[in-house]
Amino acid sequence: MSRFLLIAVAGFSLFFSGCSKKMPVALPTSHTGNTVVNGDTIPANAVNVGSIGDGVNGSGGAVNSSSNGFKKGAVSSNGKYLGADGVSKSGYKLLYFASDSYTLDDDQINRLMSDLPKIKEKVAQGKVLVEGNCDEFGTDEYNHALGLKRAKTVKSLLVNAGIDASKIDTVSYGESNPTCTIDKPACHAKNRRVEINNL
Repeated sequence: MSRFLLIAVAGFSLFFSGCSKKMPVALPTSHTGNTVVNGDTIPANAVNVGSIGDGVNGSGGAVNSSSNGFKKGAVSSNGKYLGADGVSKSGYKLLYFASDSYTLDDDQINRLMSDLPKIKEKVAQGKVLVEGNCDEFGTDEYNHALGLKRAKTVKSLLVNAGIDASKIDTVSYGESNPTCTIDKPACHAKNRRVEINNL
């Protein structure tokens, strides 16, 4: 009987250890003042160390004001990539989200709206696909749901800007479609994104 109990305990331990995800590392809270990196001034609320992951607690929302700077390679205190680089296969700007959020900050809304003429031109003859993506933190199920919420936030903004909802499809890839795979904060932040591609 004790042999059976030992096997059962070992089996449960193996099962739960195999299903665990690595937990995100909290950002330091003591960072104050601006930092200069490669000649760029990084605001006090931006850091290049630590990592905040998706799949911790839902924060929700659709639109939020942002006073963050927008510098290449930096990560804001809420885990959003602050670089201005990145375009989809179809040439639309990538839209970056804070960790564990489907809120699109003002700087990202401006990026989306700068592509609006190209998107409107495309949907006059076809459709676009809005693709939600997450970092590797959190469960697959949580990240799939969060990626879909991110895609739907962007779709809602496009519809409010005058694009027919039937011309916009949405999909979530969760954590399965990373754009960057290096274990660095800026890399994780680049994966918290929405891409828009032509169908």
